[in-house]
Amino acid sequence: MPQNCPTLQNYLAGDECLENLAGLGEVAYIGLKSDLEAPLVATENVYSAPVFKSGKGLYKVELRENSQKIEGSSNGKRKGYNLTATLIFDAVNRTTSIISRALNNLGDLFIIMPDGDDNQIMYDPNKKVHADSGGITTTTGDTPDSDRITTAALILGPVKYGNLFVETPTKVGQDDFTSWDQLVVED
Repeated sequence: MPQNCPTLQNYLAGDECLENLAGLGEVAYIGLKSDLEAPLVATENVYSAPVFKSGKGLYKVELRENSQKIEGSSNGKRKGYNLTATLIFDAVNRTTSIISRALNNLGDLFIIMPDGDDNQIMYDPNKKVHADSGGITTTTGDTPDSDRITTAALILGPVKYGNLFVETPTKVGQDDFTSWDQLVVED
């Protein structure tokens, strides 16, 4: 049985997973707003580090290399910004299908994407993330041996800033994990 299975614990079957869904090391962390101890608080465009209720935390998903991003687009003067998070999964299988359905139907979530020293976040305490029509798609390739990928384009808006960031949580202990990994829910 593979050891490091990316899961959204409540949505994935425990028996089937890939050791590394994308195989190339890009990650996103997905959390449920209902699992937070309290809503995140922002100073300008930077949110406080998340604190979770006991037994709750983030879900780590591995993505295709250089695929993860959160981009802001203006809605016009004084109308705020829409944020679009793009997540690309390299594999098309039962696991990615379940993750895609979960993301499509669950708007009460937030997404954190570490990017060097910055941690982008798609979060608003009062608004939900959604996938527009065609927001989650799978391509099967032109031939049987073509790459198959699932792309999720998730939207949040309008929000005040075109880029939102989150403070890195304080690292606890001496281990090989990033400080975000210490907030991942244990299976």
